[in-house]
Amino acid sequence: MAARWGRRLRWIFLIAVLAAVGFVAFSNRKELIDAFHLIGRGSPALLLAAVGSIACVYVSRGSAYKVAVHVMGYDLSRSFLARTALVATSVHQLIPTGGASGYAFLAYAFHQRGISTGRASIVALLDTLSYALSLASLAIVVFVHLIGGGTFSGASLGLGVVPAVALLGIALGLYYLQRERERMLRFSLRAKERLGALLGRHWADDPVRHFVYEYYEGKRVILENRHCFVRMMVFQYAAIAFDSAALYLAFVALGLAPNPWTVFVGFVVAMAGVSVIVVPGGGGSFEVVMSSFFATHGIGAANGIAAALLYRLAAFWIPVLTSLVVLWRLRRRRNIAKRIEQE
Repeated sequence: MAARWGRRLRWIFLIAVLAAVGFVAFSNRKELIDAFHLIGRGSPALLLAAVGSIACVYVSRGSAYKVAVHVMGYDLSRSFLARTALVATSVHQLIPTGGASGYAFLAYAFHQRGISTGRASIVALLDTLSYALSLASLAIVVFVHLIGGGTFSGASLGLGVVPAVALLGIALGLYYLQRERERMLRFSLRAKERLGALLGRHWADDPVRHFVYEYYEGKRVILENRHCFVRMMVFQYAAIAFDSAALYLAFVALGLAPNPWTVFVGFVVAMAGVSVIVVPGGGGSFEVVMSSFFATHGIGAANGIAAALLYRLAAFWIPVLTSLVVLWRLRRRRNIAKRIEQE
């Protein structure tokens, strides 16, 4: 019963978000038409530069993975880790489950490369924590800036502070959960039982206990190398910087030159805002939040919409299509490996 109501609430929330986005788009249809005219006059070379900046995002995320993987005694290529970051991010955006979908893919991908399930989950958890803390800290800095600059409003509170607090709460919740082995074990066993009840399946407890044991063995290694998490956060900040640079390049591609700091603040506000909106691809909410912010900070509504759409092309649609190709190649290689083993 609870699971059924949960699904209904998710559908209601999805419909509400899409309806709100549709209403905003209809209310600003003139600006939307003007934005498409602006996009038609955009520079393909600068758009390509924005795509390159997004590629650097995944190199940075992959480098964050490599820090944790290396500390635990494994050696994976940066190209593989960058591709893994690309697919994990796309999965997270397309299947919004509060980060669980991207987390599950990371653990699966690392396990396929010989990393034990528990230690693969450590890497995935460290990535989730380091990114959430990085984005939350930037959102709080932006919030303080908005107050100091006199541009703070109720909209700023909703778009910036609430998501930042939510991200920080998620990170702290994960940290608290895994602080004690017995607490983590109880939580994992309860989660296994609930998932089994939902799917009508029953699984033994031993694999879960083994997973928790492996997890804490990996955690012990990480604690012996405490600089690891700090280095991961540095790479996460670099990824966010490249991401916001892609947005600025989208503006430049349209022949605009807004204040770089204003663009960065708008980017962080939009990223923080949509991080707690669990609908596939943001459901258009990212574009609405970003263009609304820019419209209230001296950048025309049509310009903000056009830049947001160009950025989403470079940062979402192209990576998603690339991820499908990567997944197809991974599946093809796995099928070939299985045939070789059978022969």
